[in-house]
Amino acid sequence: MLTERQKRLFELLVSQQDFQTVEFFSSKLGVSSRTVHSELEEVQKHIERKGGILEKKRGVGILYKKDHETGTPPSLENEDLYNLKNRRMKIMELLLFSDRKVSFNSLSEKFLVSKTSIIKDLEFIMSILKIDSNLQLKSDITGTELFGNEEDIQKAHLQFVRYVLHASDYCPDDVVEKKIKLLEGFYGSQVISVCSNILYSFIRENLNAISDHYIQNMLNIFVVLVYRISNGHHIKHNNNRLMTGNQQFFDDSAVKMIHKASLRLGFSYENTDVEYLSMHLVSNRVKPVPDERIDTDVTEALIEKVSALLSINFSDDAKLEDQLKKHIPAMIYRLKSHNKTDNPFVNQIKQEFSLTFNVIWLAVSEFEEQLQVTFNEEEISFLTMYFQAAIERANRNKKLLIICQMGIATSELLMNRIKNVIPSLDRVEVASLPELEQMDIKAFDLIISTIKINVPDVPVILVSPLLTNEDVEKIKQSGYRPSMVKQQPQAFVGSELGKHLNKEMIVYQSDFSTREDLINTVGQSLIDNRYVTEAFIESLKEREKLGGTDLPSGTATPHGNPTFVNETIVALVKNKKKIKWDKYYVDIVFVICIAPKDKQLTRSLLSDVYNVVDNKKVLSELRKQKSKQAFINVLGSDEFDQLR
Repeated sequence: MLTERQKRLFELLVSQQDFQTVEFFSSKLGVSSRTVHSELEEVQKHIERKGGILEKKRGVGILYKKDHETGTPPSLENEDLYNLKNRRMKIMELLLFSDRKVSFNSLSEKFLVSKTSIIKDLEFIMSILKIDSNLQLKSDITGTELFGNEEDIQKAHLQFVRYVLHASDYCPDDVVEKKIKLLEGFYGSQVISVCSNILYSFIRENLNAISDHYIQNMLNIFVVLVYRISNGHHIKHNNNRLMTGNQQFFDDSAVKMIHKASLRLGFSYENTDVEYLSMHLVSNRVKPVPDERIDTDVTEALIEKVSALLSINFSDDAKLEDQLKKHIPAMIYRLKSHNKTDNPFVNQIKQEFSLTFNVIWLAVSEFEEQLQVTFNEEEISFLTMYFQAAIERANRNKKLLIICQMGIATSELLMNRIKNVIPSLDRVEVASLPELEQMDIKAFDLIISTIKINVPDVPVILVSPLLTNEDVEKIKQSGYRPSMVKQQPQAFVGSELGKHLNKEMIVYQSDFSTREDLINTVGQSLIDNRYVTEAFIESLKEREKLGGTDLPSGTATPHGNPTFVNETIVALVKNKKKIKWDKYYVDIVFVICIAPKDKQLTRSLLSDVYNVVDNKKVLSELRKQKSKQAFINVLGSDEFDQLR
């Protein structure tokens, strides 16, 4: 049985489209290359048991390859064909994804159970798959298969997806990202990635087009539709299509979404497919929460607070105010009723808009006592999208476009790496080469591409798919400057981080063994020095429960509720060894404490911290030092100055 780390390594291997180095996997897992080599031994055995292959090329990397006979990657972690739940899952998979009929005899032999058990399995399976459809199970002398029109088949796929997402023992109910990964085994990583990216872009551009509550449902529908179209199946005429006053918007949106998918995955589609998607966009659009009073005071206070923290005046943005007035009542209702909304794009939003995300979390934490709720990552992500859209309307950011030949895995990997090394308010979009001809190129300030392209009027930078240090320098030398904060002073002591680091609160070569131990000890020191109140430690712990603040770079940036901060300070910890935080192993920790009176410093202080934790060169230097003074000196060195 695989350990949690081995499971994560397995997931990473399956999701890659090309060879990746051991260093790539070590950076993703936050462990050493030696540890990855050690874990690969068990993971390789697991892959081989599943009929897969782990191909290794010296100097190139590692690539998982699926079984050439079955053509499908492992669909379930820790699969046990003799387990009732997994047996039924496997039979559903055979019915939905195999072109061949199944027989009672073959199923009985395959799973080593009686025909009576198989009959009961099929009755259970049909009770799930035929919900809201006319789907039937038909048998003859050649075998048994599902029978129905294309809409019935797609509804069956949707029921199957919901069953996978909610019935899996492998993933806890609240880990949406891992649950989505399970679907890759059935629908392919490219289909999942393309559909997620396109739907995310649609939601980001049309925030009120889909209800927050229905985003996961809409992603499921889009994945199934694209998968079926790409396999040559099309929706027939839909007599149940309802027309709405805003029908043209949904029709146009459906065309754009399916057309983008067709360019990236190389399939053709029909008008009936577009009409089907449009119908679902209409049925999943936003609706106000019934009998819920709109709290204007909360909306205005939130806009005022975020304006101060980001140093951007949102008070004149009528669209933002209107959106928040519609969103906040539903948000408060969900939080008070503990009705958590699955948001499959949480990590993408956190990665793409890390600065805005963390600023908003600090802002809303001050409303928790007043509203008697506890905010979670899903709700912060939705608020981040509203405010990020307002930032773009105010022209306070730049737009970057990333192009690669396939427009799928490589471009998204590049986007994440760029946001890591240049955290900012800027918007980064990805596109495939065929899409380039249909885009308004002049709307972008910079194009970053892995292939040579000729685009007039917009600077183009050619980079490696892995974005080397030389590539980062190319981006900086191109004249691009990330939209972050006002130009920082050249001396470290003039930066916001420098101003709020106290030598007495820098803990060097500590010997903490757990995250809790570190938070308790450092938190108590902050209390003893009267930087924070007693309640601050508990607010740090509550924040971590709602989503870890650790990063693949081996760093963490915990921050508590500003209400419990007396004086702004950043406590810095360098531990002797890495300790398990949430997802990653961490040895450098910035404990961020921002007092309410200093809220205008939030944006610049967070930017300074991200500039350190996302810079491999500075982190490497910090880890090499043999004394506390040398450790402090690195933050005043030329390397630190250059990273700003």
